[in-house]
Amino acid sequence: MIRPEHGRTLEAGARNIESLRTRADFAALLGVRVMLENVPGRFNSVAQLAPIFDARPTLGLHLDIGHSNLDAPHNYATELIARFASRLAHVHDNRGGHANLHLALGMGDIDFAACLGTLRGSGYGGTITLEVFSRDRHSLAHSRDRLRELWAAAA
Repeated sequence: MIRPEHGRTLEAGARNIESLRTRADFAALLGVRVMLENVPGRFNSVAQLAPIFDARPTLGLHLDIGHSNLDAPHNYATELIARFASRLAHVHDNRGGHANLHLALGMGDIDFAACLGTLRGSGYGGTITLEVFSRDRHSLAHSRDRLRELWAAAA
């Protein structure tokens, strides 16, 4: 028997697959690649995202490392990277936990060394955006420098 919430998840997934098909087909005509960002709740783990990515071969993954940690039993980022490495189109970060705080890198509870090690090991060479919502520019500079240190250490 399918639980009602499971049925809603399947229905939402089917609607997303169809919506992404039309968008991805149109984007391909323009030479643009559509990305899907993982979001907390129904579309955050490998099990939740695999049916969508399996149905849409050209779809890219916009990995939000912070979202991978939001309201989750553990951070899904390394699992998402391992499963969808060839689909990674962009990466960004934030604190995670139960609030999307966008703190400076390392100020929250995410093991960025592990995430970036897996990311670098996957061969990813694309962009990484630092989402630091602070009026203090030193927080952004700290995050930039910390990202560079962790990326170099992952080599």
